[in-house]
Parts: sequence; structure tokens; C-alpha cells
Amino acid sequence: MSTEFQEIAHSGGQVTLNFRTEEGRRLVSHGFRHCRPNAWAGVQYYVLMPGIVVEVAPIYGIGVPTPPPSIPGCFPVMIMSDSQGKFGHNCPACRGYWRSDATPRICPYCAHEDRSQNFLSDSQRRYVHHYAKLFDEGLHQDGDTEYVIDMDAVADASGKEGEKPAFYVSDVSQQHQFTCTACDQFNDVLGHFAFCSSCGTRNDRDVFENETVIGIRERLNKGGDPNTAVKEAVSAFDTVAGQYAKQLLRLVPLSERRRNVLKTMRFHDFVRVVEVFREWFDIDLVDELKESEQAFVKLRFHRRHVYEHNGGEVDQKYLDDSGDTSVVLKQVIRETCEDAHSLIGSLVKVVRNLHKGFHDLLPPAPEPIKYFEERKARMKEHLKLQQR
Repeated sequence: MSTEFQEIAHSGGQVTLNFRTEEGRRLVSHGFRHCRPNAWAGVQYYVLMPGIVVEVAPIYGIGVPTPPPSIPGCFPVMIMSDSQGKFGHNCPACRGYWRSDATPRICPYCAHEDRSQNFLSDSQRRYVHHYAKLFDEGLHQDGDTEYVIDMDAVADASGKEGEKPAFYVSDVSQQHQFTCTACDQFNDVLGHFAFCSSCGTRNDRDVFENETVIGIRERLNKGGDPNTAVKEAVSAFDTVAGQYAKQLLRLVPLSERRRNVLKTMRFHDFVRVVEVFREWFDIDLVDELKESEQAFVKLRFHRRHVYEHNGGEVDQKYLDDSGDTSVVLKQVIRETCEDAHSLIGSLVKVVRNLHKGFHDLLPPAPEPIKYFEERKARMKEHLKLQQR
């Protein structure tokens, strides 16, 4: 059963605002409790009337006070996750929706960089405005006043017909969930290819290497046709190279001529692809590939046309384009499993070079990656101590 575009209930809980008057001053305490058997996470923001989210209000734990807001008059609002411990977000630039951890900094679709509060989802903003309305009412009441925002009722209303609470919040699963290999952060995005919303690392290389390539190799090892595997591998490269080119087209200044070429370019001509990325973007796709390996890859790219359109039978176009003298017109070409695996291995190297060159031009945010590397080092050291 597909889990795409499924509504994900709120994590639930109950938020309380208790107001009282002491010595002519109106005081408020904020409370929260949660006892549902599902994941929960929360992030606190400072908010101004009538619901303007200003900045993150860090929570350091018991006994450590929260730093004051940078703007006087702010009050704290806790935004809770969905029942999977994740948060929905909307990009203020492209309006794209995705799910990730609490505080993204980069839109996975358009790479817009911003503060996390500017990526709140539409339903989260409605909740903040509802909270601000109650807060304002409580400040203008007399005597002791308590407001309860019942997020359990919100969670229970998920997926059901009928009127929803005014502060209803839920999230929607997207099409591709991945954990960034650079910073270990979760993302749930529309489509397959995206930036990590935490550090900005593209996931195209990982989709190619850890999903597409694995699938082609598994089919090949189970007796699949090597010719088909070559065709699939070249098509997969065409897709991935096109994704990186699309982002370069958006994010790197180019002349109008080059923009027009890149917009319509297909990535089946290996020599031309290598030339464009090297000369236009200083990305060397064949770095550390021997000339014999480059020639091998180039020939299989030409053969893709034969497998795709001629059922493996050599035509004059193939002979003219490839310069292959090992076959004659009308001959049926048959790849070996070893050839198909070799091509796949070479394309993995090429895509890694493309990924590295892309991020040399457009570097990811270093902080999340550094934090992840430091956490891995601490865990490794902890395991060593345990094994002694």
C-alpha cells in the first residue's frame, strides 16, 4: 500500500496558559503535557502579536533559563511535531511543501536559504495565530484565567470527516524519504531529487548509487539481460546529470546561449557531457578515470541508441558516431554481465565527480555536517571505551 500523500496526525498533547494578577501585573505561565503512545518533538519560538514568529527560543533544560527575546514584547509558543516526530514546512519563496526535522535552513526544491521560522507550514502559522489570540485575551481578563489548547482532539480528528478544530494541524507524507548522508537529517520530499533542508547537500548521487544502481545490479545478477542493464545505466545517468544541470542552470550565472543549450541538452553523448561540465563549470567528470575506461564508457553510451531503438542491431548511425570497428552493419551486439557491471562501476565514479564538483561551486552549510561528524566521532570513541 502506498504511503504517498497520506495525512499524518499531530503528535497530540495539551497546551495550557494560566493567567493571574499580582500587584497590578498580569502574569502568565505556559504548560504542556503529552501522554500519547507516539513520537513527539517540539520547537519553541518567540512570537509578537498578532502572531508574528520572530525567532527560535532555545530550550536548554531544567534549571537553565531560556535566553530573552531579541525584541521586547515577545512571548514563547511551542510548536509540536506530527505523530512521527517530524515537522511540515512551506518555502516562502516557491511555496513547496516538505517534511523534515524541526529547524530547516534550506528549501529542498529551490535552495532558498532562510531562518527556520520562515519555513513554518501554513497550518503551523494558523496554530500560532490561535495561540496569540488566546494569549491576548488572557492578558485583558481579570482574575485567574486558564486556556487549554487540546492537541489530543486535533490528533483524533486526523483523517476523519466533519468540522476540524480552529487550530487544526496535520502533516502529509510526500514521495521520497531520505536521510542526508552528509548531516544525517531526515527529509520527506515531493519527487526523488532534492537538497537536504538542513545542510543543502544534493541527494542525486545517493539516489543513483544507493537505489538505482543497486536495482540494476540486482536484476543483472538474477539473470537479467546485460544489454538492458547498459541501457538502464545510461538512462539513469542521463536523469542524474540532468538534475545537476537543472540546478546549475538556476543557480549559476550563464550566458543566454549557454542557458538555451543546457535547457534542451540530453546527456547521452558522453564526450559532449564531459566537455560541457568541464569547460562551463570546471567540473571534471572523468577525474581519475583512465583513458581506456573513458573509451569503454563512451562506446556503451553509443550502444544505448542501438539497444533502445534497434533491438541491439547495429545501424549506420552507430558505426558513424562510435567509430566501432569490432562490429559490422546489421550485427546484433551482445554485452556481457561483466561489461554491464564495469559500466555501472564507472558511472558511479562519474556521478561522484559530478556531485563533488557541483558542491565545490555551491557548498553546503558546514555547521550541520560538522555537528554530525563530531557526533560520529564521539559515538566511535564511546564504543571503543565500552569494548575495553
